[in-house]
Amino acid sequence: MNIYRQLYKEASPSADFDELLLSGETVKENWFMNYTIDSDRIEEVINLWCKKHKCSKRERHLISKAIYLGSCPKSV
Repeated sequence: MNIYRQLYKEASPSADFDELLLSGETVKENWFMNYTIDSDRIEEVINLWCKKHKCSKRERHLISKAIYLGSCPKSV
């Protein structure tokens, strides 16, 4: 969740991920397509949090895939 929080904070337009959840916006189809962030920055944020939590290479790979296939902002 912290990865999503940071990605949406840095996305264009910026958003509070917790507020998106509470407002119900996240139940709308393709809601995440309204937000964009550089693909390199997505990887940096994922790596930052994985390093902080001492994730293995395999765990980092699985987290990255889950973020991209989940509700990640649209990458540019």
